[in-house]
Amino acid sequence: MAATQRVFVGLDVEWALVCADPENGALVRGWIEEAGVAEAGDLSQELRELVAYLATRRDAAFSDRWLIALLDRAAGEGQEAQLAARVIVQAMVPGMVRLTQSLLTPRRDFDDVAQVVVGCLYVVARTFPLRRRAKVAANVMLETLHHASRELGADEAREVRLDDLWDVAACDGDVADRVAQDLLIERGQAQQVADTTKLDGVEGELVALLAWGVDHGLLPLQQARSVVGMVREEAERTGAATPAARKRRSRAVRWLRPVAAEWVRAA
Repeated sequence: MAATQRVFVGLDVEWALVCADPENGALVRGWIEEAGVAEAGDLSQELRELVAYLATRRDAAFSDRWLIALLDRAAGEGQEAQLAARVIVQAMVPGMVRLTQSLLTPRRDFDDVAQVVVGCLYVVARTFPLRRRAKVAANVMLETLHHASRELGADEAREVRLDDLWDVAACDGDVADRVAQDLLIERGQAQQVADTTKLDGVEGELVALLAWGVDHGLLPLQQARSVVGMVREEAERTGAATPAARKRRSRAVRWLRPVAAEWVRAA
């Protein structure tokens, strides 16, 4: 791991100490078996092997069940709750690295962002709403992204460009990759609109508002994409707007009104 990723190196060192206690492995395996996720004896009692197996198994239903079992424990009090949260954090280290990379700007140091992301994941692990029992990993990562974006602040310019997308691994079902890539795409699209239409003034603020709304979980990705497309169409229009275009414009304004209200309050 790169020398600049001290936060994750520190997590690995701490994890080695956690795994050195055989009681921790027995506890976690017991929780998984008690929740009916796996049969008794099917899972390793060695914590490092157990968590590696849980984190890498490509089975959405299985992932939902073991994550809910540990999130339920993490919501409690005491050392067992802390252990459950620590297991969740360790299982999601690869996702946290990618989320950290997706939140970087020229003004943000990797380790500073990573520290925020790790802290936010701990908070999410301890407070996750257990009624969400499907797509649990995706929801955990998105909640972490939203918390981290708010902590990092919304006043920094978005510098990520479409060219940066070529450095993102192809998404083959990995939740963290999809979340990170969607965020990069959204920022890249907003930046592309700014570059190709030379937006400033009100239009420039709209681009910033889109990125802010997505980062803060106030604007769904699909709606933000629709607004980006509408802005591009308006910039290229040579005649009067059609009734369909006026309808799309009204719909975009309706989507953005509550986002703009929150943006003003946060300013």
